[in-house]
Amino acid sequence: MLKSILTVLFVALLSSASRADVDIVTTIKPLQLIAQAVVRDHGRVSAILDPRQSPHHFTMSPSDRIALAQADMAMWVGPLLETFLADFIRQTAIKAKTITVIDTPNLQLHNLEGGQLDAHLWLNSANAVSIAAAVMERVVELDPANAAEYRRNLDDFSAQIALIDTQTAQRFRQPPNTRYGVYHNAYQYFERQFGLAHDMAILQDPEVQPSIRQIVQLRNQIEKLEPGCLLLEFDSSRELLNTVLNGRKPNLITVDLLGSSINSAENGYAEFITNLADDFYRCLYQ
Repeated sequence: MLKSILTVLFVALLSSASRADVDIVTTIKPLQLIAQAVVRDHGRVSAILDPRQSPHHFTMSPSDRIALAQADMAMWVGPLLETFLADFIRQTAIKAKTITVIDTPNLQLHNLEGGQLDAHLWLNSANAVSIAAAVMERVVELDPANAAEYRRNLDDFSAQIALIDTQTAQRFRQPPNTRYGVYHNAYQYFERQFGLAHDMAILQDPEVQPSIRQIVQLRNQIEKLEPGCLLLEFDSSRELLNTVLNGRKPNLITVDLLGSSINSAENGYAEFITNLADDFYRCLYQ
């Protein structure tokens, strides 16, 4: 009996020792989905930010700090988006194991109207492939025994995204049936990739509410353009919308910018981009 128990314990310890899982902690869920496509069963990938909460208003908890400190690898977009994390990342031990996504090679980057870099770069699927490549290089260093599998996973992800890109481009081949607006200019990475362009934005800066003068201008703009659809986010102010719409009733579609409805499986990012395309299609063609 004792021999049997010792055998079981030995096998369990051997199995545990041979398992080389990589622990990755990201800030936002889209980064989690991209990393999960690379590591699959050889890693644990989590996100500290609730996908229904804006990164602009997030405060880290002690457990978030512990998770980032204990992870094998951390990922964030950069200080333009997750301002709450900037001081923490500057710590030498954390910085050394962190991928700052905005510094990833081969990204397609766009600026906002004021010249500031637009941080919503995960909405371009080509960028997602570049980010996945950076993840693959890092996890190969952490877990070289599974390097071949990580490279195959990246190849599979790239092929999957290429197919989705082709299908999405075909969906938006025809000109839209209506003009559309956005709550704020958060979608240009997806729009530029597939030849789309919104006609107006309610907010230029999601952190700054419009003045009375700007609200009057927005009302006049909406009256002139007559957008058939507005793309919103979970935290869009319905009170502000009612004020600027002034009785008009365009189709209101809430876009899941951070993938709250997606399971963090190996196909999660592909599902995320497909859902985003579905939202745009409902806005522009239905």
